[in-house]
Amino acid sequence: MPERGHRLYGTTQVRLSLVIRAPSRYVYEWCTDYRPADSRFSRASTFHVIRVSARRVLRIRVTRGRGVDEGRDPAIAVDLVRLNPPRSWHLDQIDETDQQSLDYRVSAMGRGRTRLHLLVTERWLTPDHPTKGELRAQVAATWAIFRTACEVDYRAGRPAKGG
Repeated sequence: MPERGHRLYGTTQVRLSLVIRAPSRYVYEWCTDYRPADSRFSRASTFHVIRVSARRVLRIRVTRGRGVDEGRDPAIAVDLVRLNPPRSWHLDQIDETDQQSLDYRVSAMGRGRTRLHLLVTERWLTPDHPTKGELRAQVAATWAIFRTACEVDYRAGRPAKGG
């Protein structure tokens, strides 16, 4: 449960780099195609996506309580995304337990491979937060799922951008 006020209980920064077997343009477009259907990759029950402009996206994630948390108020997170095509984007996220800043950059490696660099900065609003190693493991696990989905979509010939 977050504490009242705006006290920060810690800041953690994690860098991660991974290779995705798809061209850099495809990876960029796939990763920045924010849609309500993205909830399939998370615990979120609902994603609301508002394209503010060609380079700004506002996403609201609502996660309903499950199991012992069922019946409680839903958890809400708000993401503001700034797109810098075709190579980078930035996401600022705030929810009840943390403020997160993510910088993403893609670079072509040749032969249809792309390196994705992530810089994650978490500012914790609760004393109960993961260690740097735990955060790194969470980010790596999440991006392993995204990498696999992106590669599967690319190999299947699916467009990177939805309609």
